[in-house]
Amino acid sequence: MQTTKDNLSSEGLKRSLSNRQVQMLAIGGVIGVGLFYGAGLSVKIAGPGVIIDFIICGLLVAIVMRSLAEMTMENPISGSFSTYATKVLGPRIGFVTAGMWWFYWVTTAMSELAAIGKLVQFWFPQFQPWIPAAIALAFFTFSNLLTVKVFGEIEYWFAFLKVLAIAIFMIFGILIVTTGIFNHGNIVGLSNLWTHGGFLPNGILGLAMAISLVVQAYSGIETLAVESGETSNPARNVKKAFSTVTFRIGVLYVGSTFIMLAAFPWNFLTHHSGSPYVLLFSKIGIPIAAGVVNLIIIFSGLSSCNTGLYGGSRMLFGRSQGTRMQSFIGSLNTRKIPYIAVWITAGAIAIGIIITYLAPNRVYVWITSASAFADLWVWAIILISELVFRKNSNAQGQKLKSPVPLWPATPILGLVLVLGAFTAIVVSPLTRVSVFSGIIWLAILWIYQLIFARKNLGSSN
Repeated sequence: MQTTKDNLSSEGLKRSLSNRQVQMLAIGGVIGVGLFYGAGLSVKIAGPGVIIDFIICGLLVAIVMRSLAEMTMENPISGSFSTYATKVLGPRIGFVTAGMWWFYWVTTAMSELAAIGKLVQFWFPQFQPWIPAAIALAFFTFSNLLTVKVFGEIEYWFAFLKVLAIAIFMIFGILIVTTGIFNHGNIVGLSNLWTHGGFLPNGILGLAMAISLVVQAYSGIETLAVESGETSNPARNVKKAFSTVTFRIGVLYVGSTFIMLAAFPWNFLTHHSGSPYVLLFSKIGIPIAAGVVNLIIIFSGLSSCNTGLYGGSRMLFGRSQGTRMQSFIGSLNTRKIPYIAVWITAGAIAIGIIITYLAPNRVYVWITSASAFADLWVWAIILISELVFRKNSNAQGQKLKSPVPLWPATPILGLVLVLGAFTAIVVSPLTRVSVFSGIIWLAILWIYQLIFARKNLGSSN
């Protein structure tokens, strides 16, 4: 019998996540408040041409995930891409990459909690925004300390609600575009895509400035590989999840954005400060539309926070294996949960609640803009790791389970797109702060591993 091998990963984590949970975890981690609440901002910058940004970023994400799938199928482990980077690029790069991705999820969870606090004020204007944020973080810390199956089930239903909301939005949007049922009998058609200043009303510069916001919308999808360390039957579930999740995210993002821009003039969205989703449901005359959509947006933030706490804690746990930190950060409770890593990650996220208390009206933009640089770093390292990994595999005559097609052109194209997205972030004054904050954190990680972590980094991990 292979009970131990089948039910426990090599690090001691319990493999409890089913295929449906793994796929929804990946989708739920990506679809956050940014898509529902902040989609209008990228439209204001680029106009209808933002669809091009979503397609380009969707292609980039597809390449990154395909490259990650190749390595994950050979070794599904909780440390994921940071472990792969350690093996092919060296322990320092692996350590820094793990730290950057942990930073990404901590800041993302901070921003989602900040947004939740503000969204609750829709019903309770006098309610302090840090209070619901603190309640949400306490709940998810508790749920993450239970069995991973409980976490997976909670996230499954959060993600399901988000996907359902987008699907309903797309259905009603198509009806507005193709019929006159919600527009006094007038068919909207596709003319809104070019009749209000053109498809690129703000030119190529607007397109470049908006791409940084779109990158942030797609960030986090690589969590799927981190989940592989706790996936039942990873050979089947991980492969299936990788093959479908990128396509589903692309359809939801590109599809809903296209329908939104076809249903409404883009410059009308410029004068609408709320969510485009609220706008559509309000237009079709659903009395409780605003409240329902606001609740769904809150669920989106809760879902991303839940995934962020999970992903960040698993990355800490994965990096502790085989080092002097293993006896501390790598400790597991009786439920096979890395509880110390969960508490450390939750404590870091709690800093965002303090910032929310001190500056409730600015915290969301500040923290959200800090995450883009970190995830672009991770994407670049994944692509570079795959190039080296594949080269080594070819040299050894190893037959891979899921090789990247058109190699090496595919990962090289991905690196070019990453460089373009990074350039766009530097150009845009809205997101330039993320470069500075990301570089500062990168420097802190590099200095730390030079001074304190040298003896830990030469380990098997």
